[in-house]
Amino acid sequence: MKYYVEIAGRERLVEIQTGKEGLQVLVDGTPHPVDIAEVRGAGLYSLLVDGHSHAYAARFDNGDAVLSFHDREVQLRIEDERTRLAHEATGGPRGGSGPAQVKSVMPGVVKELRVAEGDAVREGQPLLNREAMKMENEIRATHEGVVERIHVEPGAAVDKGALLVTMGAAEAPAPATA
Repeated sequence: MKYYVEIAGRERLVEIQTGKEGLQVLVDGTPHPVDIAEVRGAGLYSLLVDGHSHAYAARFDNGDAVLSFHDREVQLRIEDERTRLAHEATGGPRGGSGPAQVKSVMPGVVKELRVAEGDAVREGQPLLNREAMKMENEIRATHEGVVERIHVEPGAAVDKGALLVTMGAAEAPAPATA
């Protein structure tokens, strides 16, 4: 899978590959062998890149990934290949309101539901948490709307492309009466 990662104003093309030798990440075409593991119970991750070890915590803030190391925080804007193509075809992020199907962009396990059917949500609001590749990710609403149906439950394994949430159009405000 390809990802477009913006860090400190510079965009990098990141490709994640798995093979016989394990996990490898290509950054702008340069290969880097990696290993990642969650440090149990601490909310931390251990990342080994090119033989160098890094410990960090990860969270999401307004759609950006924030990696907290012992001496600094790094904010990353991450866009997968499919989302990039959709943005290019439509001229930008979807925005607006209307029906939408939120699908998984990679295999993983649903960890937590953050909304219920019937909830009104705003653009960027977390819908659920999914763990993929040993990292927990927030899946967020692409636009304002109402959660019509949740197709998964905590603990469910989902494949790439699996339907997670169906959203309907945001309800129009009631007309004012005189």
